[in-house]
Amino acid sequence: MNRENILQNIEKNNQWFINTRRELHKIPELDFELPKTVAYVTSLLDEMGLTYKTGVGKSGIVVDIEGKNKDITIALRADMDALPILECGNKEYSSTISGHMHACGHDVHTAILLGVAKTISENRDSLPCNVRLLFQPAEETTGGALPMIEDGCLEGVDAIFGLHVDPTIECGVIGIKYGAYCASSTDVIIEVEGKSCHGAYPSQGIDAIVATCGIVTNLQSVISRNIDSRDSAVLSFGKIIGGEKENIVAQNVRVSGTLRTLSPEIKNKVKERVKEMVEFTAKGYGATGKVTYKDSYTALINHDEYIDIVKENGKELLSDSGIYVKTLANMGVEDFAYFVEKVPGAFFNLGVGNKKKGITAPLHNDKFDIDEDSLKIGVALQIFNILSAYDKLNK
Repeated sequence: MNRENILQNIEKNNQWFINTRRELHKIPELDFELPKTVAYVTSLLDEMGLTYKTGVGKSGIVVDIEGKNKDITIALRADMDALPILECGNKEYSSTISGHMHACGHDVHTAILLGVAKTISENRDSLPCNVRLLFQPAEETTGGALPMIEDGCLEGVDAIFGLHVDPTIECGVIGIKYGAYCASSTDVIIEVEGKSCHGAYPSQGIDAIVATCGIVTNLQSVISRNIDSRDSAVLSFGKIIGGEKENIVAQNVRVSGTLRTLSPEIKNKVKERVKEMVEFTAKGYGATGKVTYKDSYTALINHDEYIDIVKENGKELLSDSGIYVKTLANMGVEDFAYFVEKVPGAFFNLGVGNKKKGITAPLHNDKFDIDEDSLKIGVALQIFNILSAYDKLNK
């Protein structure tokens, strides 16, 4: 595929990309329940004459496009789900579903992947390798990546790329991060059991609230005194339930929170120390303490050689000034992590902000919007990534 011809084709279809994103923005749906979104996406794929599977990982869509070399397959992923947010404003493309909004830019991701599909379908004879397009549900909730992987969406895939819009980066700039991009997430539940008694005679019981306060206070030292300050880990508690009445010493208390780390080694070390701290601190108060962990998303670790591909293609499209190299990882989560855990690949940010146009609202905000000039950049960059990854794998 000639890159100059691709850019001309993309410029020709730019308004199509914009219209597609706006139509998607009007129909935000949540989690795995995406009937309108799936119907719209597949209607466009039908117009392009592309073959696809639906119902992958419950409600995902997988598109396979054959290229000249059928031994190499490059995948691209876009998430399709929205957020339970009431959109502010009355744009012509505002949400038509009350209380739902594409406030995280997944409409943009889906429109870009459809833009890639349209561009490739119009240049199919020169496609050097197989391309697989993954339209994923439920990134914002329980995670749609794993169900799609379990349904075989990565079978035969040699490399994968994904992107996420970033309104803190100006349109015309992309953000890249070598190594760890996003943290893993683990739910932490602590249960403390004491012995209830009359609040006037606390010596007759074991106060689970006092014991829990000691535990939570002591746990603040787990990160600062057990984890190297050059590593990243966050332990936060957001919910506590305990006690029955103001004049009864509490017998049971339950605390829940979250643990975020950037490596399995750090996660396991924190888990071990938290368990010890809970059990022994509770024992010091005469109570018993138990901690339960529920692992959620794994950490997203980019493969540096594929970030190099994104970087070089970004420079070709946008010049050296169009590349922003991030030095700090995001302690939030992203289930694209499961894809790059299985096959090599890269996840990067597409700048969509524009201060001059007043496009500055953050993600997950009811005023979120994008500079739509970013759409053609995303389409071009992902196609260039396919071509460069093929060159790398075909050596």
